[in-house]
Order: sequence, then structure tokens, then C-alpha cells
Amino acid sequence: MSMSMGMPMGAMSMGAGVPSLFYLQKMYWAVVGSAIGAATLANVLNHAVAQHRLHDSSLTPAKPKSLFFSTYATVTATTREVSYATLHPLTIRRHTIHFPPLGPVLIILANLIVVLVLCFYKLETTDPWKWEDVGYRTGFIAISQLPLIFLLAGRQNIIGFLAGTSYARLNWFHRWIARTLWLTATIHMGFWFRNWGRYDYITYQLRNDALTQRGFAAWCILTFIVLASLAPIRRLSYEVFVLQHLVTFVGFIVAVWLHVPSEVKVWVWIPIGLLVFDRAARYAWGAYANLSIFHSTSTPRHSLWTHSASFTPLPGNVTRVTIDKPGVSWQPGQHVFLTCHSIVPLQSHPFTIASLPEDNKIEFFVRAENGGTRRFFRYASKNDRVLGAGETTPTACNQIVFIEGPYGTMRPLRQFDSVVLLAGGMGATFSIPLLRDIVSAWKMDSTDNIQQRSRRTGRLAATKRLRFVWVIKSRSQLSLFETQLQSALADVDECRRTRPDFDKEIDVSIYITCDEKLDPDTTVSPAQQPLSEGLTAPEPSYSDKKMVTEKEKVSIRSVSTESGSASSTPAATGKCSVPGGGCCCTTQIEDEDEVTTCACTCAGAAPIQQRNVAPATREEESKEITSNPAVIHLTAISRRPHPRTIIRNVLEKAEGESAVVVCGPRGLADDVRRSVVSLSDERAVHKGTGAQGIYLHVENFGW
Repeated sequence: MSMSMGMPMGAMSMGAGVPSLFYLQKMYWAVVGSAIGAATLANVLNHAVAQHRLHDSSLTPAKPKSLFFSTYATVTATTREVSYATLHPLTIRRHTIHFPPLGPVLIILANLIVVLVLCFYKLETTDPWKWEDVGYRTGFIAISQLPLIFLLAGRQNIIGFLAGTSYARLNWFHRWIARTLWLTATIHMGFWFRNWGRYDYITYQLRNDALTQRGFAAWCILTFIVLASLAPIRRLSYEVFVLQHLVTFVGFIVAVWLHVPSEVKVWVWIPIGLLVFDRAARYAWGAYANLSIFHSTSTPRHSLWTHSASFTPLPGNVTRVTIDKPGVSWQPGQHVFLTCHSIVPLQSHPFTIASLPEDNKIEFFVRAENGGTRRFFRYASKNDRVLGAGETTPTACNQIVFIEGPYGTMRPLRQFDSVVLLAGGMGATFSIPLLRDIVSAWKMDSTDNIQQRSRRTGRLAATKRLRFVWVIKSRSQLSLFETQLQSALADVDECRRTRPDFDKEIDVSIYITCDEKLDPDTTVSPAQQPLSEGLTAPEPSYSDKKMVTEKEKVSIRSVSTESGSASSTPAATGKCSVPGGGCCCTTQIEDEDEVTTCACTCAGAAPIQQRNVAPATREEESKEITSNPAVIHLTAISRRPHPRTIIRNVLEKAEGESAVVVCGPRGLADDVRRSVVSLSDERAVHKGTGAQGIYLHVENFGW
């Protein structure tokens, strides 16, 4: 990207012992290739560890038992502590700045250091006669970064496949490598301007030299791309961002192509080839997924297209989109890009799949924000004849839709001894399928006979404990996943009944942080009062373990015992806010067994039917839980969770590596990250104490 690259100079000498420009480009890709190779090796080892655990017949399959696996676990724990660490958010005038975790930041800093070293290695930047050499070299280093930017950008991602990482996570690296490219190009242009400035020649070059004009145009377009990709601007309108990004990309590539000499045009051809590959792979897979000729189960009414979807309006401006008999398979936690031209023309939006493949349907829960998601809700509301009539059966208002995907990668959770799932709001669309998948594996392991288990040569899940925490603002949101939660709890109870030696444990807590119906003077028994006016204990034989006011804690602490009881806990005063007459509790719970009362009155709160239950002592509770290892908990709490306490309680029982998965607001994700780092350090996993490691997965579309 030099301002005057008129002749071949890739192999030119810039002094004794100074590497050639071509050699430095190769050195950059040697470093990048080594990093990708290390990530690939780690991915392969992780797959080997997962398979080893599922085929381990011991009582603690997730615990390393050999020197190799112990060493790998120690190295992994040390790396995770550094990688997961993050700074506390910074609040400036009601604006909160969230910082990315340290691991990705270190990778970007390492890339920046490598680039700067290659730009200035053995060059004297204070010598005016060397400024031209710096201009040439920084141009060559800048152009060599283009392929990496495109490798990180594609949805059909080669690096993601090798490293076992989702394209959505790599997109963050894509943006920061692009910013490094912009910095390199700016240095390149700056040294040429500095060289010309000695002779007052800058204006003349910009007006008369075509090569300079093309290079300056490329820099201006790149600057616009970098500024437009900043989060505050990017989030103004997803559709506008995608459109302008494609247009400016074409302009940038054209300007760079016209600017650089023929000897380095290969660095432009490679990104173009990667883009063509990504598009061709996406279109080919999209044709297979959406054309009915490839699927025998396609709907008869649509002879050409495979998928049609129903749109149902739900409380909280949420649209349920359901595709029956889809033409693709997927893993829990993955997402697809959904297109419905009849409602939102020429737009494609990513939505997490909230169902499992065995449901034989793809289900999305889409909250109406701006643009396409709001149009989905308006369409569903307009075409739902029973909206507002108190019925829940949706009207069939099917539309042809197209899907692209599925996308998304994470380590299979079935390999971990204990799993903690934390979801905030609509983050449950990601977490609940993961919960259901583990419970499904438990059920299959329990119901299969000995012959079937022996044919599998292993178990389906090594997980023993499953902890699910969902933070919502209102009880109305519970209705979104009422059926799924009931089904999961019922499946675990069935496993306990069919297998007396069933040793799995599931604990579900729902934190309601803001609900106008909460009343501090009423109590409710969850065995009779549904949490979402419909979410009840799966089996009537469940017993109520703990009962305080609903304002404070609506609890279904159900253990599998013949006789049940409940206990009350003392209340203290906490903090809360009351916006618009509602009750929003902001105090965090350090321990769910020691809850404090939120001292505010919820205006207009309707009384709730109550049933008094005799309290049980702490000794009786512990006795019941100890004698019945198949513990099923379902708790609804009016307060905000304390992630550190929740995770620690699970880790204290863990007999192998644990997994923590969070999907929700940035604040929740930051709290979980810091909690995992702190607990890992507290347990001194990296120092060989014998404590087991913690795998963390934070699900979001970029940091």
C-alpha cells in the first residue's frame, strides 16, 4: 500500500542484515500459523478428553487419573485463570463501559506487538533518509494482514473449524485485527507524508499522483469501516450496518487493488478467494437446507421450499417462531439465520434455537426490539385471532422461511462432572436446551437396558449435578419455558423411580427481580400456586422444602421423599426500587437459604392464594437430602443472584471438572467471569491442590 510502489521491491535490500520485505511477510504468517496450530492442538486434545470421560466406567469420569491428563488439566486451569480475568465495568454518566476478558486482549496485543516489530525491525525511524524505507515496509506488512481479517470474518470459518470456536467469537478478533491494519496503514501513510513534508510536497502528490490518490482513498474507506464498526454505532441499526459494510468493503478492495504493485496483489486475491469460498459454501448449504427436493419430510403445500413457520405473539413482546420438521440438524446452544421475505424482505437475523432435535421442530423466542424483530411481533399479533382472549392456542399463520446454519460451537457439556447454567432474560433460549440435553442423556442412560448400554461402549453423560439459574424481570416470562422446565423435572423424577441407584442432581432457581404482582404480605405454596400462572411442580408427590413470603422467595425446594415439610427463615431489610408502582429488587442474595426481605410495598399488588406449611428444621432438611441423592430443586426468588455463591456451592461437591455457562446481560457475564477466576484461584487448581478445573463459556455476539 505504498504511495509510490512503481517498481518491484519486495526483495530489495534496505541495508546490511535487514530482512527483505517478502521475508517479513512470511514471518508474520509463520507467527499466525503457529497460533492457529496451537489452538487446533488444544481443540483436538479437548475432544480426546471428552471421549475419554464418556468411556470411563469409574465413579468419577471427569477427574483426571493419569499424569498426562493431570498435567493437561493444570496447564488448562492456569491458562483459564489468565484468559477469563476481566476488569470491573466503568460507569461514566449513566454509560457503562464493559471490558473484554484478558485472554482475547492478550492475543490482540501479541498480534500488535508482532506487527510493530516487523514494521520497525532494524530501521532507524529518526533518520530522514530511512523514512521512505519505513513507508515501504509498513505497506508490505499492512497488505499481508488482509487474509487474516477475512479468515476471521466468514461464517463458514476455517479457523473456527480448526480451533473449535464459533465464528461469532472470532468476529471480535476480526474487528480488532482490522483496527491493527488501520494503524499499520496510518503509519505507512504517515511516514510517506513525513518524507514529502520536508519538501512541501504532500498537496502536490494528492492532487497529481494517481497512486497516492488510490492509497489515500483506501485509507479513508478503511477509516470509515473502522469507525462504523464501533459498538455504539454498529448497534444503531443492524440492517444498515450490514449493508454499508458490504458496500465499503468492495470499495476498499478496489482501491487497494489499484494502489498496490503486482508483486503483492496475491494478498488481495487471497481475501477475495476466501470471500467467494464463504459465500459459495453458505449458498450451497442454504440450497440443501431450504429446497424440498433434498428432504422427503417437506410440507406438501410447498413444493419448492422446505420450511414454513408459524408466528405466535407471547407476553413481553415476544414472538414464538416454530418450524415443524426442519431440514437440518443441530446441537443445543446453536443458532441459525432466519429469513422471511414476506414479513421482513431481504433481511436475515440470527436467532438461538430453543428446542432440541428430538422435538422435531425448530423453535425461536424473539423479543421485539427494532427493525425486523418488531415486524415479526406485529405480524404475529395481527394474525392471531385469539390474542387477548385468554387462550393459548395460536392461529396458524404460516409463512415460508429460509434458514442458514446452524452455527455456534462450544465444548459438549455432557463431559463435565457438574454444570452451572446462568441465564438472564432471553438468555434462557440458549441455556434451557443445554439443560434439557443433559437431562435427556440421563434419561437414556437410565432407561436403556444393560445390552443397549454395552453396545454403546460408554455413557451418554458424565454429568452428576446440574444447576440452572434464570434471572427475569416478571413472572410472565416464566410462561415461555414452562413446558420445557416441567418436562425436564418430570424426566429426572422418572429416572429416580425407575433406577433406585440414580445419583444425579438437578437444581433450578428462578430469580424475579421486578414484578408488580409481588406482595410482601402473602405467601404461596408452589405445589398449588403456579409460578407463571401455570408453572407448577411436575409431580404432586413433591414436597415443599422451604417457604417464605412471595415478595421474598417463592420456593419449590422439592426432594424425593415420602413426606415433605417446609421451613421458614428470618427476614432482614434489603434495598429495592419501585419504578412506576412496581417492585424491583436489586439486592443480591449471598445464600439462598438466608434470604433478606426487600423493604418496599408494591402498589396495586393482587393478593395470592396461600397455603401454610409446617416448617422443618435444618437437620431434617439435610437428612432428607443426604438419604435421597436424586435431589430435584425448583426455586423462585424475588432477588438478584450472587453468581460466586451459586458456583461455589456446586464446586464444593464436584468430583471432576465443572462447566459454567452464562448467557445474558453484560453485567451478569462480567460477574460470572470474575467469580470463576476468583474461585479457581481460591481453589488453587493450578498449584496441584487436587481441586478440579472450571470451564467457562460466555455466549454473546461479540464482546
